[in-house]
Amino acid sequence: MRKAQIASIDLFIAVTIFLILLGVVLHAWNIYNLRLQDNIEYEKMQLKAFHVSDLLVKSPGYPFAWEDSGPAEVIGLASSDRVLSPEKVSAFIAMDYDESKQMLKLSPYEYSFRIKQLSNNLTSSSGLPMAGELSVTAERYVTYNDEKAIVQITIWE
Repeated sequence: MRKAQIASIDLFIAVTIFLILLGVVLHAWNIYNLRLQDNIEYEKMQLKAFHVSDLLVKSPGYPFAWEDSGPAEVIGLASSDRVLSPEKVSAFIAMDYDESKQMLKLSPYEYSFRIKQLSNNLTSSSGLPMAGELSVTAERYVTYNDEKAIVQITIWE
């Protein structure tokens, strides 16, 4: 009789330890799964930000003079590689936010666009003020109004 009581106590302790370890493993699994999902989303946003920034600073857009001829099919701000056209930048900044977001294929993300001139700290910007928890900023060095500048594209959820 005494041996049976000791065996049941040992079984109870073993089951308790097993359940605690199972809970710890499941909790760790959940944490790593969430981190992996966040990392995948961050990398998607990063790729999108780099793609959009390259498109804006390297391409003149289509049609070539889209700022004069009406709606653009593809937005590009460059008159040549990494040399921004002030007319295209002004047209882009004046453009409706939702329309520009759709043309840049940024859904489901929000974005902001900013040009910082290095010599006199002047800034041109468009888009929404950032309000998301996860954000990515891509920066490109360009020439704007015959001066060195930085183009920043920030996207967030």
